[in-house]
Amino acid sequence: MVKLRPPALWRAAFLLLAMATPTFAQPLPATTTAPTLLRFADFFQLPLGNKGLALTPALLQADGKLVRLSGYMVQQERAALGKFMLTPRPVRMSEQADGDADDLPAAWAMVYLDPEQQGFAIPYQRGLIELSGVLSVGRLEESDGRVSWVRLQMGNAATRGMNAFEVSNYLHAQQHIH
Repeated sequence: MVKLRPPALWRAAFLLLAMATPTFAQPLPATTTAPTLLRFADFFQLPLGNKGLALTPALLQADGKLVRLSGYMVQQERAALGKFMLTPRPVRMSEQADGDADDLPAAWAMVYLDPEQQGFAIPYQRGLIELSGVLSVGRLEESDGRVSWVRLQMGNAATRGMNAFEVSNYLHAQQHIH
């Protein structure tokens, strides 16, 4: 016949056994640094010289690093898959009517989703948004022919699907755009 011991002894025995058993947990990731705050005002040197726009040392030093950037998503007639433009002020573009004559300010960034999410259509988001990603600086001709100088590569956790309530709100908001 087995003698039952008090529950406190069973718990203590279990804890001792657990501490003596090797664990197979993954090693802790190296401490990550917080993203560096970058502003659109940090993109170009002021005042402008006779050679035009010149990139600031702050922007060049942030190249390849994790940064945090706040701005407004550019509202486009047709959203490009997997990417969108971010500006320091609200901008609405009419690609069909205006063509290359758009109202983009000099300081803007092309924001790319994770490569696995390049097929995602990104609905327009009103208001100021804050993004974190890896910054890339340098001239790049985009697939639509536009030249970007600053790009922000988002991680795969930056986007998610919308739930039914969010889809409903989004569709409702689209009906009331003037």
